[in-house]
Amino acid sequence: MSKTINKIDRIDEIAKHYGFKKINIPSTHVNENSFLHPLQKQSILEEYKHYYPKQGKHISMFYHNKPILINKKTKNPISFKNFNFDILGVHDSIAEAQIIHTAITSLKEEGYKNPYVSINSLGDKDSLLNFKNNLFDFYKSRSDELHPKCKNFYKKDIIDLFLCNHRECIELRKTAPRPMYFLSDDSQRHLKKILEYLESMNIMYNIDDLLIGSDNHFSKIIFEIKHKIGRTLNEEILLGRGGRYDELAENTIRRKGVPAVGISLEFPQKRKEIILKKQTKNQPEFYFIQFGQEAKLKSLPIIEMLRTAKIKIKQDLHINKFGEQIDNAKRLGVQYTLILGHQEVIDNTIIVKDLKQVTQKVIKINKILDYLERLK
Repeated sequence: MSKTINKIDRIDEIAKHYGFKKINIPSTHVNENSFLHPLQKQSILEEYKHYYPKQGKHISMFYHNKPILINKKTKNPISFKNFNFDILGVHDSIAEAQIIHTAITSLKEEGYKNPYVSINSLGDKDSLLNFKNNLFDFYKSRSDELHPKCKNFYKKDIIDLFLCNHRECIELRKTAPRPMYFLSDDSQRHLKKILEYLESMNIMYNIDDLLIGSDNHFSKIIFEIKHKIGRTLNEEILLGRGGRYDELAENTIRRKGVPAVGISLEFPQKRKEIILKKQTKNQPEFYFIQFGQEAKLKSLPIIEMLRTAKIKIKQDLHINKFGEQIDNAKRLGVQYTLILGHQEVIDNTIIVKDLKQVTQKVIKINKILDYLERLK
């Protein structure tokens, strides 16, 4: 039976549909712009460490701060909204895909019609170390071309030098090594899967091999979401930044093998706040099951189709095993499962299984919404 929902805004509704649990995080006070500050992710990790001490435990979380008013003294102050989505405990690239998809969907609901993703891979520890060593050798051999203030550099500061905005350093960066040149096979496969997800969701993206975090906050994968406000890429605004922060997670939680990926969004509020009405009508809850890479690729577009039709579902996209997902569906007490496997992808169908009546039907995807409406 579905839970009653009261006082929930657009992004709350989207986040809950995609399996994110709302949490409360204390405000972080810093002397600089708090947007995307590393302390935000440390607060998330402290929350994870406190409530989910078991190693490997998966959780998807989101939180948002109160709107930030810029230029309060003016007649028309700008109101900014800040949202954070994080998934912990998932190594698979579906975590990045789910984070990006949820963020893009939220931004579109807020009135940003043309968001797109810039993405880069820094690779695993060995890949990144190889890149840094080559980068150091490159600058060492070309140090006479650097800005005078940058000529005396150390190996530990090599990333900061790569990101330096002095005119001479910018010019030299054009021929400097890129992280993409040194990716391991596993890192290449991970990036490739993320791009396949983005393409399956029709999300615009570009690979930006200059996208690197200066604070060693994100590792392996880093991405930004921007919004075009003109015809060229130069006419854009930054709406969010995210990526993997596995190393930060391990150092904060003090446990190896704790994967973490997240994004922070901060954007000018374009639409008035709305509060969705309380849902009093009971409706069946569906559990969406996928197995196989082809099915996983097709899952997020289908889940979004169900959301726009206001059909509530449960899902665990990070789980690959069919039996484990069935067990979760039974544990949650849902009556129906929506099953998508390799054959269903080929046939463009979904199996609707009634767990109580122990019956099932095969439904074409283009007719699934009408069929599920009749089950409400």
